[in-house]
Amino acid sequence: NEYKSYLRMLLYISSPAFIGRTFVISCKKTDTIARLKANIYHILYEMGRGTHQFRLRFKNQYLKDVSTIEEYGIYDSHVIKMIPLSKKSYTEDPLQASTTSLNTRSTEDTLQKMLRKEVDTLKLRERLCVDMQVCIWVLFVFGVITFVSKYWWTAFYKCVFAGAALYVCPKYTRLSGFYLRMNESNDKRILSLAIMSGLLCVGNILTLYFLHEKECQYILNPFKCSQVVNFSVSVYFVEIFVFAGVAVFATILWRNFVFSIGNYIEPVLVEVKDIKYIFLSAKSASIKERRTAALDLANMAASSDDNKYALVTAGGLQILIDLALEEDLGIRGYAVEAISELLTIKAIQNQFIDIGGIYTLLLSLRSEDEHITKESILALHQLIQDNEETMHKIVGENGMDDLCYVVMSSGTESIRLVAGIFLDISFSDVLRCELLRQKKYLTAFKKMISMNDATVQQLILQALEMVTINEPHMLTIHPELIETVTDVVEHPQLKEALLTMVNYASDGILQCICAKILYQTVLNRREYLEDTDFVGFVTSIQLHAVDQEAWMLSDKILMMRDN
Repeated sequence: NEYKSYLRMLLYISSPAFIGRTFVISCKKTDTIARLKANIYHILYEMGRGTHQFRLRFKNQYLKDVSTIEEYGIYDSHVIKMIPLSKKSYTEDPLQASTTSLNTRSTEDTLQKMLRKEVDTLKLRERLCVDMQVCIWVLFVFGVITFVSKYWWTAFYKCVFAGAALYVCPKYTRLSGFYLRMNESNDKRILSLAIMSGLLCVGNILTLYFLHEKECQYILNPFKCSQVVNFSVSVYFVEIFVFAGVAVFATILWRNFVFSIGNYIEPVLVEVKDIKYIFLSAKSASIKERRTAALDLANMAASSDDNKYALVTAGGLQILIDLALEEDLGIRGYAVEAISELLTIKAIQNQFIDIGGIYTLLLSLRSEDEHITKESILALHQLIQDNEETMHKIVGENGMDDLCYVVMSSGTESIRLVAGIFLDISFSDVLRCELLRQKKYLTAFKKMISMNDATVQQLILQALEMVTINEPHMLTIHPELIETVTDVVEHPQLKEALLTMVNYASDGILQCICAKILYQTVLNRREYLEDTDFVGFVTSIQLHAVDQEAWMLSDKILMMRDN
């Protein structure tokens, strides 16, 4: 797993602002969205569009800067949309806009500074690579010249070292990155090159010392030394500086390799901004300012539990509720995202309920934006878990009508979440009976049973099982409930869906649930034992059963028919 986390993948970034052009980004799955955006900023900088502001979206979901690529299920060769942020100003009060946009402008200015700092760091890397190659070539030339010096045999290891250094020396350009066999993993080789250069520099100093001691006591006086010695001294003296230069360049380059794109930009994107300025922006007359504030609050809520508590303590819940009621879908989306993140903390849920937050979430269920609907359902699901009092409040706010609306008008992912909520509510003795009297609920129930989605079917059939097992008397007192259960075996579409699910899904849990429903239905309506289609359905369960309990229940039904 550690090895896989270092593997790089290619992502494709497309944007309506750059028609006909797709950006290709190399990254790791453990990189944050902020680091991915940093790579894009570098490309935009080369295009002269470094100030271009944008958000990233994948599968109709906006990506948070603090989250990782892996968390969104993004893998190699996936395409991510780059959505430009609006440049229009809706400000009505220039003085208020000047105050509320202060933090936003400061962040953008800091982002540009960090971008330039990263570009300068990469330019330094490129320059160091070139300078070090020049030094190594100079060293190679002097290594060849050393063959005619006093200690000619030292030329062998110097030339070998120069050749190895040229091989190890990274080839890098800021626009293309590393090429040939070079990459960021060569930092250990560069460090080894720096150490060897330093040792050879010391070796040359010792060579000069021995040359002075043995060949010429007055080496500073060239007239008292032979020409060979003077020539050797000059060559060795220059080589000392060349070795030192290679060592210095390699050391600086080794330190530079610690840097990677995003090291300076990422902290700016994920930093927690001053809550005071965010709240001021949230109350601005500018739609752009409010949208940016909602985005900042969503990022803050997703970053850590400490930030969640800080946001709530400062009164952020009421501000988020107000933002979630905005007409602008972007503002509402970010606000509901933030609320959903905050409600993962149990201590925050009661406070949210007390200030009327449930009504806001129920209203968001009818949004035309699927993302807002899904986030609202997630938030509601967190509220009702192990909290029957909250379930009663949701029902009291006519929340079931809104949930049924989602079932009838939304996509599969949202319906799966609603099915989970229905299952949670079915565990409540009071709500279970009340809800099954509502026609909208029964209609939504039937649609989910008939859906060609195993997850939805399993959840809703488990809820139906709770009704038939825990409230059998309701089947005789209220005929409409009997119709709900018998629709499973009478309605052609529902019957076909369940039969297909039992016969081909090979899911023991689903088969067992179906068998229990049919068994409880027969106990209350024995006339079904004479129905040919009903008996055929039970026989099919027994023939294809992969669960022992499902087989035993279907066998009991057939024995009741025989008796």
